[in-house]
Amino acid sequence: MIRDILHLTHTGTSDIETERLRLRRFVMGDANQMFREWAGDPNVTKYMRYSAHKSISETKTALMTWINDYLDISKYIWAVELKETGELIGSVSFGIQHETDRIADCGYCFGPRFWNKGYATEVLRAAMDYMFYDVNINRIEACHSINNPASGRVMQKAGMICEGRLRQGYMTGEGEYQDVDLYGLVKEDFEKPYRPEKPDFLDLPKSEVNLTQYNVCLDCTGYYDGSKFKHHVPAYEFNITEKNSGTILGEISLRLGFGEHFYFGGQIGYSVNVEFRNMGIATIACGIILDLARAHGFRKLIVTNEYTNKASQRVCEKNGAKLIRAAKLPKWHDLYNDGQRYVNIYEIIL
Repeated sequence: MIRDILHLTHTGTSDIETERLRLRRFVMGDANQMFREWAGDPNVTKYMRYSAHKSISETKTALMTWINDYLDISKYIWAVELKETGELIGSVSFGIQHETDRIADCGYCFGPRFWNKGYATEVLRAAMDYMFYDVNINRIEACHSINNPASGRVMQKAGMICEGRLRQGYMTGEGEYQDVDLYGLVKEDFEKPYRPEKPDFLDLPKSEVNLTQYNVCLDCTGYYDGSKFKHHVPAYEFNITEKNSGTILGEISLRLGFGEHFYFGGQIGYSVNVEFRNMGIATIACGIILDLARAHGFRKLIVTNEYTNKASQRVCEKNGAKLIRAAKLPKWHDLYNDGQRYVNIYEIIL
């Protein structure tokens, strides 16, 4: 199956799982928690387009509207809950502003008990990834009242860029105009940190990159130019070897490029031979390859693994990777054709 890169691929509001949170559809049973945590709190809605709900019935009316909207697969409205406790803590939504131009705007709201814990940033980043790569949005916008700078910090931490200030950009539910700062992010800018500043292969024997750590070293077996198959990019290929004996322990590669194919497939690929697993070999080899990535000017890397592969997840975490979300593989991806359905998407900041 070939991806249609020029059109949106609407999926509707599908579940998203992050490190600590679960994004799901609202249900009528959420009314009490929603009213209690944020919808009925004037401190939360002070700079919002709607006033605080005066009764639970107002919250139920809003929920009925949102639940009805789920019949439209171009609507994206998520309830956010803690994975550990199931508590409802807030919401995030995206509205499609222009189908042809592939533009969406977003908004989010969280109860005060859950402020200053990084939840909003975690949610916004995962939902933005979903809109970029599952829905094929090209540009995402958001704005906040200048009187609510905390909301702007969430946007900044999620990677959005302040593009300017709009005088009296919107009116609150209490009838007060707000000057707003407009933030935006286009897919090209989102992907830039995942692309190498030095895209050409290094002369490894003459480079200052140390490809040895402890008693493990990486022996380059080839420079793949990326031209053989569609979606492929240049890549280093290494044997993971035991330094003293030369025993081959496994394989690892680093891909010198990025795009939606590698968002789901990752920029590092590795495998350890069965007899050498559970010895920390993969963790060491990935740590070595990160030094090579830094030498190429990468600022970030995406590493993915199968949803049920706990060992690979531990390798990611030991190398400082952060789980962005668990993603459903699109049908056009090679991994889907190989039988996988879900992958964990990790980010490593170099």
